[in-house]
Amino acid sequence: MRNAAVTLALAALLPHSGLAITGDKAEFRRLAPDVYAFVGKRNDANALVVVTAQGVVLVDTGNNPPETRLLQGFIRSVTDQPVRYVVITQNHGDHVGGTPLFAPPANVIVHERVAKDWASWKPHQVKSWRKRFRERSGALREVDPIDTVLSFRDGMALHLGGKRIELIYVDDPYNPGDIAVWLPQSGVLHAGFVGYLERHPDIRPDYSHGTTAGMLKQIDALAALKSKVLVPAHGPIGGAKDLQALKEYLLLARDKVRAMMGKGVPLEAIVKTFNMSEYKGWDRENHFEWLAETVVRELRGEGPQIVPVAEMQASGTIALAEDEGRRLVVRRDSGEELRLRVTADTDIDGAANDRSQLKAGMKLTASYLVPRGFNAALGYDVTEMVVAP
Repeated sequence: MRNAAVTLALAALLPHSGLAITGDKAEFRRLAPDVYAFVGKRNDANALVVVTAQGVVLVDTGNNPPETRLLQGFIRSVTDQPVRYVVITQNHGDHVGGTPLFAPPANVIVHERVAKDWASWKPHQVKSWRKRFRERSGALREVDPIDTVLSFRDGMALHLGGKRIELIYVDDPYNPGDIAVWLPQSGVLHAGFVGYLERHPDIRPDYSHGTTAGMLKQIDALAALKSKVLVPAHGPIGGAKDLQALKEYLLLARDKVRAMMGKGVPLEAIVKTFNMSEYKGWDRENHFEWLAETVVRELRGEGPQIVPVAEMQASGTIALAEDEGRRLVVRRDSGEELRLRVTADTDIDGAANDRSQLKAGMKLTASYLVPRGFNAALGYDVTEMVVAP
């Protein structure tokens, strides 16, 4: 192994305090011998790297192509071993979007629910996956995303180069395939979706991100491991106490919503007034509306909200691009303004399929989905976009 350019940061092993917002640049931190964390900038998705004598196990893959390439460079700075396995903790673009840079030849390990979802991808999704990294276009020309996948149902353990890596799935009807990754030899836990550290959870009434009841079940299972170091899905490195903090948060949120329901407060008023002001300084307060509506459905014993969508098209010019192209204000040719949210798996012709290259002044034609009867608190999802050269 090459000499690491990074040193063990003692702070990574200590409880975190203060505002949980990471810096303006991604970091690569050594957590234990042969175990490293890729900490995304400004609370972007984190990743975990386990180096063994028989190859590297990578957990999650970064938020945008530039970040995934940076992650790849960090891995090369500490080992000559190839990435053998890519483990995906949650089926969201900011965790899975970098897989085409590593697989093939790496195998991708996911829960069987995620594998079924990938097997049902539409042609435009496969097209987007193949062209996400320009340098991989030739290698992926005849490859489908599912071709590299290994899946499991209840749990799985990898034994590689003397390392044991446990993949933990906590069964729940509405767990969409989220898992945690446990390294018992070093006490490091990548907590997956329930690894929220001082961040308001992204829970949605269609249950696409699970439920608060499911999260509480996962937290109890992971807390029993008594981890030394916790790698959250987003945010700074923490410890076991952060799982307890999130548990208390979720219980309080449920109590607040339950109390309003007991007083006969209508759903619209609950969604409008719900807040978690006791957690001032936590990241992503724009998650409140979805969280409140989800808890209402859970407490009523309702299933997930079925969201009808209408596919729309628009042509115009990007008037404003924020958060590395994740959020756009598009001025349509008719003069109207349209707010769009660009996901990590958006098919973007003309910008190398990299949303971070979207800039004000670019001409585009977009197909996008508008949810009907749904609280789109974070904006609309773009499914395809053609940017004029």
